[in-house]
Amino acid sequence: MISLKKRKMNEAYFETKFLLGQGCIPLPNEFHIITAWNPMDHLLPLEENLARNEKLRFLIEQSAYTATEITGISPDQSHQEPSFLTDANSTKCLQWARKFDQRAIFRVAQDQLEILSCSDGGNTYALGSFSQRVIIPHITSIAKTDTKRGT
Repeated sequence: MISLKKRKMNEAYFETKFLLGQGCIPLPNEFHIITAWNPMDHLLPLEENLARNEKLRFLIEQSAYTATEITGISPDQSHQEPSFLTDANSTKCLQWARKFDQRAIFRVAQDQLEILSCSDGGNTYALGSFSQRVIIPHITSIAKTDTKRGT
């Protein structure tokens, strides 16, 4: 594992948080997060990114693995990349990531988040707790408490 001081990865990857999509909970003990969005950090038009992600989803599902929606986001939420949480192994995920010119994927095992590099010799970067980087969308309750009647 590479120390954080010696990393060659885009700094934004080390700050990534994750917005859970429907079907993510409960989380499996081990999984990967992969996207086809913005290859090698080059911003593409929305339509092209959407088409690339659909091709990736097809590959994952065609290989009999799950492809549950999850979004990688910057801490200020200004940058978001729709991704997939999958139960495929590291070898398969790295293969797909390279096919879509990705710089890295994320791996989670027992709540420990790592970056797996696709382009700098396969380096792994430990990031700590995955659950501390998770944002769960709030569901607004329709029912309101009537304070006069205590209901």
